[in-house]
Amino acid sequence: MIKIYGSLGFKLIIASLALALVTIGLGGVLVYKISEDAIKVDAQMSVRELAHNVSMTKSDRGAGGQSLVDTLTSLKVEKFGAAWVMDRNGFLIAHMDPKFRNMVEAQTYIGDTFVHLNVAEQPIQQLGEKNIVHKAKLQELIEKFDGGFGTYNFLGDNKIIAFRVIKDRGWLVAVDQPITTAFSELTRIKRVIVTTCIVIAVLVFGFTWFAMRIIIKPYYRKQDETNLRLEMMNHELETSRRKLEKAGNSLTRLYDLSIAMQYSGFLESHLPLVLGVAQERFEVDRILLMMPDDEGRFLRCKASVGNVFESEEKIFVPISAPGGGLARAFLSKQTVFCDGSGPVPEDFRVQAPYDRIRSLRTKAFAVFPLVSKDKVIGVLGVDNKMSRRPLTREDIEAIENFAYKMASLIDNTRHLQSIRKAAQEMENRDRLTGLYHLRHVRVLADGFIGAAVRDRVPFTMMLVYLTNFKEYNELNGYQRGDFVLQKTAELLKMQEVMGVVPARCYGATFLALFPGKNGEQGEYMAAQFRKELDQFSFYGEKRLLGGKLVAKVSTAEYPRDSGKSFDEFFSALEAL
Repeated sequence: MIKIYGSLGFKLIIASLALALVTIGLGGVLVYKISEDAIKVDAQMSVRELAHNVSMTKSDRGAGGQSLVDTLTSLKVEKFGAAWVMDRNGFLIAHMDPKFRNMVEAQTYIGDTFVHLNVAEQPIQQLGEKNIVHKAKLQELIEKFDGGFGTYNFLGDNKIIAFRVIKDRGWLVAVDQPITTAFSELTRIKRVIVTTCIVIAVLVFGFTWFAMRIIIKPYYRKQDETNLRLEMMNHELETSRRKLEKAGNSLTRLYDLSIAMQYSGFLESHLPLVLGVAQERFEVDRILLMMPDDEGRFLRCKASVGNVFESEEKIFVPISAPGGGLARAFLSKQTVFCDGSGPVPEDFRVQAPYDRIRSLRTKAFAVFPLVSKDKVIGVLGVDNKMSRRPLTREDIEAIENFAYKMASLIDNTRHLQSIRKAAQEMENRDRLTGLYHLRHVRVLADGFIGAAVRDRVPFTMMLVYLTNFKEYNELNGYQRGDFVLQKTAELLKMQEVMGVVPARCYGATFLALFPGKNGEQGEYMAAQFRKELDQFSFYGEKRLLGGKLVAKVSTAEYPRDSGKSFDEFFSALEAL
């Protein structure tokens, strides 16, 4: 087995070498490039100075030629460099090197010598041209450029050349130098860079080897000894942990029961809290609690903790084969478990389109039915998709125990909620008729009035008053009178299917709210109620003065722009 310090030492060597070579290489390339550019710049500065001096002299080819040569000779060029002048016809008219004097006297034609241009200055009138020349004859340079820099072969020697064109005289003034001498310094710099890289690499290698032997190797020897001691301590701690876990299971049961007793009245808001305790206790990545909807067709997520990618309302599966392991655990009342060692069994797999729900995608999971009083009220899904830690048999047993208590907690809380809801409903209703009383209906009416003003929807109220009810009570007794009130309430309740909210205000006065109904619709529904009430025959009503129970029915649509409160609108309806 490769030692840690050996691997680390190799990496240190490679990293140090790479850093040193890259640093020196980049610096060398930068120096090389600057030196190369400096040669070009110096040559172009020299030819500019020469062109200026030549343009200032009054000599030309025909008179005082020696003066032109003196001007060329006065230029300080490199040791092996030279300066010369060519006219527009391509003839060499002056050269500072004496060995070329015979060529000047013989009017040697050099205009057909090709120059490979690196830098060229075009006249202003030619700046818009698209075709850029990279190779041209010396004679063409006079016509096309103001100056430039490049390389050419002159009498068998490869040279660099910097030139300027004196337009008014039609001369090309040039400074050249053999490439071998011009770039000799660059060659030396390149050798120095390569040599320096090799020396630095050797030094870095030696230092790294020394550091590895003297520092790193002893350090990791001590580290191995420390790790060995830690492993022994971890083994002892693991043994102690197993003992504590057995005692912790009992404490967990007590803790869960205390949660159930403390929060049993607030199921929806505290389910995530209970699941959070379970996630921390069992050290799992994700827990989904799913329960059937009102129609019993789907299992929908009611609470979740951990790595959940969708909102809870988007996590649901059918209670059938496409629901996979979730539906199977719910229908069979048995725990469904897949350890992820192989493909998920087909009957455990969530089918399309529900397999697109990311929170249900996992290969290692467990689904526990929530059974209370021999009835399945939901399922608990657990997985370790992110950490990939397998669920052990001990984990399964502990979570099954938690699921049993969770089912009892949910069932008891729902039962308590139903009792509280029924009690609340009784507080809001009249005991005799079962209709809402005036205090509660006032709250409902305020909401309908607000919607009428805000959303511009109609709202109508109907007031029913049994005008001779007191007389009926006195003639037939209070029990018969109570029956009249109950029957009237029953006829009003029959209109609840059309969205009507009936209520008993006081005595023989009833109120019906028609949200979303205008005055005409309210009149129609009031007529239907009056017709049904008139058709019913009450015991002893013929003994009344009019021979019949009489109901005064008034309807009115709420004026949305009036700003009236419910009490003001109700008083106006009573006055009709």
